Amino acid sequence: MSGELETAAGLAVGGLSAGQKADLSGQPCRNCGVLVEQRYCGNCGQLAASFHRPIWSLIGETLGDTLALDGRLSRTMPLLLFRPGRLTQRYTAGARARYVPPFRLFLLASLLFFFSVFAFVGNAGWIDNLALPSSEEQEANTSDADMTADPAQQGGLEQIFDGNGDVDRVAAKEALADGGTLPPEADAIAEQAFDIVDDPRLFLAGLEKWAPRLSLLLVPMTILSLAILHFWRRKLYIYDHAIHALHLHSWLYITATLFLLLLPLGGGWLGLAYGVAIPVYVCRSLMVTGSTGVLMASWRTISLLFSWVVLVFIATVIATVLSAIEM
Repeated sequence: MSGELETAAGLAVGGLSAGQKADLSGQPCRNCGVLVEQRYCGNCGQLAASFHRPIWSLIGETLGDTLALDGRLSRTMPLLLFRPGRLTQRYTAGARARYVPPFRLFLLASLLFFFSVFAFVGNAGWIDNLALPSSEEQEANTSDADMTADPAQQGGLEQIFDGNGDVDRVAAKEALADGGTLPPEADAIAEQAFDIVDDPRLFLAGLEKWAPRLSLLLVPMTILSLAILHFWRRKLYIYDHAIHALHLHSWLYITATLFLLLLPLGGGWLGLAYGVAIPVYVCRSLMVTGSTGVLMASWRTISLLFSWVVLVFIATVIATVLSAIEM
């Protein structure tokens, strides 16, 4: 996992815990230089603690505090997961100290999601399955199909792959160009595709770098979409839409993480249920935060989901291109 994710995790969990150890008490404050006698600096109020520790130590310490009976996480999660829009409604109404700050919640949720996704993809054997089989395996796998295969097609495939099962780039380009020469742009794209086939794990490492970065751009775009969908509602400000967008994305990341963990148990019906839950949750959340009816909330839900699909598609294409370029 990229270093940016670990840095973000440290920043996210560092501000959640009220019981953070003051391991720098008795020393000059790192912020203003005044001697700190207790947990907090009497001059600037900074906690006398150092976060230069292993990331898992920070996460474990934070979870131990926030999962307590008086922890903000124990009050935040039920509202976020099971009462769409209520957390946003209460937070924007002024009840902020009781709940986890939206951006920290979003950071933690997105970190858990991307850790789970790349761990799932890396351990599921998909990357290894992308490796082309050797000539012996190809011959064994196609022995039953030789009787019905098109001779011209079969001969073309044999020309593309060499004896080790790797792509013969020259032969592949000739096949793509139908015996001619590919244009420079198409040739560059073909080379990138061959690089991905030859070393898919390097490509996955590039995705690990760019996917979290580009996912951050979805939040301001969601804020913009919510502002456009509520442009005639003068009582709703950009601040309200920002809190709502962060809570929506936090819910999506958390539930998507749970979906990945439960996928081996549920199968197809779990995917169907999750696919239905997303628009239902978004619609109900828009009804609560916007104080509107089912029809208006449904129209806004369709518009918002459509914008998400377009944005995710664009972000996926950009992440794929950037990951391929860096190989």
